[in-house]
Amino acid sequence: MTDPFSIAAGTAGLISLGIQTTHTLIQFYSSYKHRDSNIARTTEKLESLLGTLQVLESVLQHRSDDPLIHQIDSSVQHSREIILELQQECAKLTTSSSNFTWSATKVVGRRAAYPFRDSTLNKLDEDVGEMRSHLSFALDVLQLQDSRTLQDDLTEAKSVIELIRTTQISVAIRDWLRAPDVSVNHNAARAKRHPGTGMWFVQGPHFSRWIIQPSSFLWLHGFAGCGKTVLCSTAVEYAYRQRGRESHVGVACFYFTFNDESKRDESAMLRALLLQLADQLSDGHSVLQHLHDAYKSGPPPALTLREYLRQLIKKFDRVYLLIDALDESPRYDQRESVLESITALREGAPTGLHLLVTSRDESDIRDALGTAVEEVKLKTAGIDDDIGKFVAQKLETDPVLRRKWHGDREKIREALTQRAQGVFRWVECQFRALKNCPRSRYHLDECLRSLPKDLDKTYERMLDSIENESAAGARDARRVLTMLCFAPRPLTVPELLHGIAVDLEEPSSLDRQRLLAGGADDLKEICSGLIDFGVQELSSDSEDETPIITVRIAHFSVQEYLESTRIKKQNASFFALSAPSAHAEIARICCVYLLDPELSSGELNPSKLQDFPLAHFAALFWHHHYEKSQEEASGLYKLIEKIFLQRGSFSTLFKLHDIVDGAWDTRVQLSLPSNGLAAPLYYASYLGFSWIVEKLLASTSDEKEANEKRVNAQGGAYGNALQAASYRGHEVVVKMLLNKGAKVNTQGGCYGNALYAASSGGHETVVKMLLDKDANVSAQGGDYGNALQAASEATRRW
Repeated sequence: MTDPFSIAAGTAGLISLGIQTTHTLIQFYSSYKHRDSNIARTTEKLESLLGTLQVLESVLQHRSDDPLIHQIDSSVQHSREIILELQQECAKLTTSSSNFTWSATKVVGRRAAYPFRDSTLNKLDEDVGEMRSHLSFALDVLQLQDSRTLQDDLTEAKSVIELIRTTQISVAIRDWLRAPDVSVNHNAARAKRHPGTGMWFVQGPHFSRWIIQPSSFLWLHGFAGCGKTVLCSTAVEYAYRQRGRESHVGVACFYFTFNDESKRDESAMLRALLLQLADQLSDGHSVLQHLHDAYKSGPPPALTLREYLRQLIKKFDRVYLLIDALDESPRYDQRESVLESITALREGAPTGLHLLVTSRDESDIRDALGTAVEEVKLKTAGIDDDIGKFVAQKLETDPVLRRKWHGDREKIREALTQRAQGVFRWVECQFRALKNCPRSRYHLDECLRSLPKDLDKTYERMLDSIENESAAGARDARRVLTMLCFAPRPLTVPELLHGIAVDLEEPSSLDRQRLLAGGADDLKEICSGLIDFGVQELSSDSEDETPIITVRIAHFSVQEYLESTRIKKQNASFFALSAPSAHAEIARICCVYLLDPELSSGELNPSKLQDFPLAHFAALFWHHHYEKSQEEASGLYKLIEKIFLQRGSFSTLFKLHDIVDGAWDTRVQLSLPSNGLAAPLYYASYLGFSWIVEKLLASTSDEKEANEKRVNAQGGAYGNALQAASYRGHEVVVKMLLNKGAKVNTQGGCYGNALYAASSGGHETVVKMLLDKDANVSAQGGDYGNALQAASEATRRW
């Protein structure tokens, strides 16, 4: 039997010659490709061939002893004659290239010089096409085996998903740190990956260097929808394989997520990375315990998290950090601090830190990452090959597409791959058109000919189709898109169905006649191609094993299009969204829902909550959406006022979620009696709702005594309304309370008194207002003893 090492050496030599030859041809024709479309086409094919050759070379370097070498050798040898032909072409160009000038090639309007003749270019195209066909087969054999090997590694009981999920850190520490669960994103990305795709990257030179070189920093960037997240998930799994081979290697990842507010900022990223690395160390729990002891009341500030992460990195010989979709952190809100944190982590980090990030190529990200980063632009032959495989598998596995277009699969694959321009998301959207296309060659040709040129045109066509179908369907679709784009977390199917059923026309109400009986199937139908479904991961200590189906926007590019100025000039303008008005709409939906007479009367129990699946979401996030509605918020005043003035609605709201005293506790407190809640004035004061405070305090002069009793009522974590408003710095409310007889030196609550609370919050104007009312500076309270010490600490902190 022939030695595989000698076979590999011979095959590798032939591939090396192919790389040199192809590179020479590219260098020559690249100088002229901008002058002629045929030359540009030939150059593009040569570049694609070069990519395939380089990937295959990289694979063979690491697999010279693989038994599969025998299977692929014959495929590569089939290209021998073509490689030699190309070498001869190179020799011609090298010896006579000095005689070629573009102006000399033009003779009476046609190309005359040899290298630019149509016949020469066509022959070159044929050779390249045949060679790519042989080499692609060889590469597929290796990649399929490698994919199987990877799958074998990951099907063990403790797979990558289990490694990403923490198991050694106590539940108490995890609940306190509240690190986002990145396994949800990783699972979703893996589900979209198709066999053999992404191998060009993880087996290519960029990733190989990243794995090995000290202090390596790799940035993958490309258009929206080009498969960055799926590539990142593949890289994560290969990095974990590295961890399996060597001790003292740490791996952690984070996926920024545009439609989940718990995964969009610096703190979320740092907490997730910190928890994952701590779980991979024998003393990781004690490190986090120390952090917990220093910040028991809530998550530590970002600077502290960053410093603890640095400490953990130093405990490993090597650490691989992979951060996906930087661009999905809001640019003008949270992204700057994210980029600062990444830069800070690299500065002064040990040489064992390897950092990989993915994003679109946006100016602020490029400026922040600097020149030290190695870049991979995701518009390569490898991406085109992956798209081709993706299309082929979809046409084979989708029952509708397989039945309709079995004999035209290659035609469709070629058309979609050529038109995709490296964007997976665009390809994904075209399958819907193919499914709806009448089954004839004529209609298929028309469908392929009229494919939209980019994602914008694709989304415009999809939305225009929804609007043309029915006005009611378009209204429901717009509500679905509004809620999914701006809800701070993915919504469950029942939550979304009830959100659609809320009628905001006066008199606003929950209209059960509007509930879609078909559930998830109806949602798929009215927003086909624009939304996606997943399974909500259950917490490790959850007793309920029933999977919860969630709904989210199908892709970041969908929301970007809906919020763009471009949509307003197109046929789909009905679906244009703006953040303030969308948040105002969702806040109104929440308030109308909480005011439902059936929900707000009688006993609040699990059975009732099943009938009102949106209730908990509404209680958790009504204020979040109110705050983000900005100039649109005025339309919410009457609804919020109704909740505070109607005892049943008020009680229901704060049993479902106590936004003040239980801000970090999202559990429903069904057993809490109504008289266990603080008064509406306390909550209105904390939230700064001056118009509601005014309503609650409105009275005639002869009710002064009752008013003073109400304004000084004890209750809640902050003791009374004045301390709550002082801590939050609500100057107008503080003034109103003082004018109505609030006692400035009343003791109680977590800060002891109002002056201490205002000082601790760093609210100088409120401090002055309290001092003008003879607040006692020396009164004891809180962690720092008195207001003076609290003010000093606040100055240092802010």
